[in-house]
Amino acid sequence: MAKRVQARAARKRPAKAGRTRRMAAAASGEDLVDSESPVESQLQIIYIHGIGNQPAPSFLKRLWDHSLFGADMGSRTQIAYWADIRYPQPLPSGDVEGLSTGMPDLYDPPEDEKLISSIVDEVARKKGAREPALEPGAAAYARKTAAKMLAAGSGDLSSGTVSIRGMRRKVLPLPGWARRWITERITKWFIRDTAAYFYDDDQKARMRARLELLLRPGTTRYVVIAHSQGSIIAYDVLRRLAEGSGVKVELFLTIGSPLGVDEVQDNIEKPLEVPAAVKSWANFADPLDPVALDKGLADEFEPASRMEPDTIVINRDTLHPRGFNPHSSTGYLETEEVRQRVRLAVGSRFVAPLPSFVIAKDVATAMADPRERHPVLIELDESVGNGKLEERGRKVASWLSEVVAKAELEEARIDVLRRYVAARLRTDEIHRLADLREQLRVSRIWKNSSKRALVSVSSHVIQVYTARLGYRATGKDIAWAILDTGVKADHPHFQLHKNIEKQWDCTQKGDPKPGPVGDEDGHGTHVAGIIAGQGQGEHMEMAGMAPMTKLHVYKVLGDDGSGDDSWIIKALDHIGGLNDDAGSPVIHGVNLSLGGSFDAEVFGCGHSPICRELRRLWAQGVVVCVAAGNEGRTVIETADGEQEINLDLSIGDPANLDEAIAVGSVHREYPHLYGISYFSSRGPTADGRAKPDLVAPGEKIYSCNARYLKNSVKTHYVPMSGTSMACPHVSGLIAAFLSVRREFIGRPDKVKEILLGHCTDLRRDRYHQGNGMPNLVKMLTDT
Repeated sequence: MAKRVQARAARKRPAKAGRTRRMAAAASGEDLVDSESPVESQLQIIYIHGIGNQPAPSFLKRLWDHSLFGADMGSRTQIAYWADIRYPQPLPSGDVEGLSTGMPDLYDPPEDEKLISSIVDEVARKKGAREPALEPGAAAYARKTAAKMLAAGSGDLSSGTVSIRGMRRKVLPLPGWARRWITERITKWFIRDTAAYFYDDDQKARMRARLELLLRPGTTRYVVIAHSQGSIIAYDVLRRLAEGSGVKVELFLTIGSPLGVDEVQDNIEKPLEVPAAVKSWANFADPLDPVALDKGLADEFEPASRMEPDTIVINRDTLHPRGFNPHSSTGYLETEEVRQRVRLAVGSRFVAPLPSFVIAKDVATAMADPRERHPVLIELDESVGNGKLEERGRKVASWLSEVVAKAELEEARIDVLRRYVAARLRTDEIHRLADLREQLRVSRIWKNSSKRALVSVSSHVIQVYTARLGYRATGKDIAWAILDTGVKADHPHFQLHKNIEKQWDCTQKGDPKPGPVGDEDGHGTHVAGIIAGQGQGEHMEMAGMAPMTKLHVYKVLGDDGSGDDSWIIKALDHIGGLNDDAGSPVIHGVNLSLGGSFDAEVFGCGHSPICRELRRLWAQGVVVCVAAGNEGRTVIETADGEQEINLDLSIGDPANLDEAIAVGSVHREYPHLYGISYFSSRGPTADGRAKPDLVAPGEKIYSCNARYLKNSVKTHYVPMSGTSMACPHVSGLIAAFLSVRREFIGRPDKVKEILLGHCTDLRRDRYHQGNGMPNLVKMLTDT
């Protein structure tokens, strides 16, 4: 089975997907994603969970984040957590079998069959013009099949069907009024969370309030992801919003939803309509899901134009012999169909190791718990004139004093500092503060932690701009291959020098397919713009490291940013074949801003199939540049709480290839001051070799935006961060070097020697900085 490898800008799936892995990532805050994103998006994802007790809200949010994106998404996601309304104590995070399944909690009171019989008999005795008595046969059948369902433990009374050994049977063949009456009583006995929502107005209001708290009118757009009973709550909340409420929901995504069941529809807002605030509704269900027995919603809610076709998926936890659970929320979120639909809604730039933000990630994680007050430091915006910082601080403090309930002012601990305002705020108060950040002139909201006794300028940093002026190092007559998600070839950045030479799709069966490949993800386009091309940005000219280099684009990663080893090897084989046929290098170098984990029990470090193919290409005379990875930091649990630590031995595959040039990341403007990016993977390799080889600018690098608007220059370029951005800096630099010193074409060992021998020492640890930062002027001067 081919291993999945993906772009550093997309989600990197764990090597062994499963509940244990998800739990470890959620508990540690580990960043499984290696992805780049521009400035903070005006879009937020809201999760709402299903029935049953749940882990603590911060843990559950991270669990869903890692299942869907592979990383802690910080303030970009929130969770409408309501389990505490029903359960005073959350599930322990180590309770593997009890984790967030949302399976129906079928209680087992004494004499189940007798209870069912008494309920059905009571209905059978009811009289009235609109309530005809049941036929004796119907009553007997209802008693019998309902009792079977309880004995089997795998049915859902509210669905009107029961699954016994894989067979669906009718449970309650009753008139609508009788079905509703029986459903209410049985639900109260056996699915008590649902009963509390349907038949307890106080608890219903409290559950709804948890989602209503997070849906704020304004410029923010939402994606609401609802599981099981959460889909009922979400539907009711969205349905009740007035058409002019100002709340904008780009996508309402339901997983394992019972909204198609008649008995559920008896208890929700009528008529059955797509809520006015919802732009599109997508529903996903597993064939064996006992809650989503009626899997078709598209033909029941109007208008049909805003209902997407229902999608049948295989829940990841359906595939586990142990912990079999076709209703698992995390199992749904890990399916490719759900991931791709969410990615389509949020765009390729939603996930990033270094996003611009207002609410810091650790604050956003804590905000998942709506019951607590969270210690924060509110940073005042010093870039805005008109008024002293002290006055702004007092203004923020005054606003907070009005927002916080008078009875809780002392608990809020509002304190005005010089550049900050310290406070303890609830989730809704933090959201309201973030919404008014411009009016209140607030820059950031940080965690107030306790202490014990992270292009336009980057070309100057590595001396590419100076070399271009002094040596005409433009990359002319040099060709570079980009193995990535594709390219937006019609981007204005690539038109002046006609950079896009060839495009090949390696994600389809058979040989690479020539022709336009596009780039729905955006990662490959951004990488390509750093290497080559030239265009006009909003405020200045934007140029790649080697503007005239010709680019051969190989799509080896799908639109979700992931791909198979075989796709990458297919591209490498094609490049090798082109060079062999020509008798000399047609393609002088390759850029791989991608990677993944490797299993040392299967093959040695640097000897995976991809590494072996790259080694052959290197021997053929092709320079290979690889991103080191973004696994340089993680979070661990200590006796004093969570602690962030940097990790050695975090170089991935194929960056651990000895011959390849593995590139880490530094700040784009001040590398000597800020040093190595916190996310940049550290060496040594697992077998003890020194990596990365060097570092280059990788933080908030401006390059081509695949989703640019033709007539809007300000949309042509966006910032992204990661070693994916550092790697093409080095690819472009080498292309520029070879265009001037052509005698080194086809001699990658010599090129690497010159490159590493002329780096600027940043005086950081060898396993962090490698040989330091490249300097093209030094390379050209000394050769």
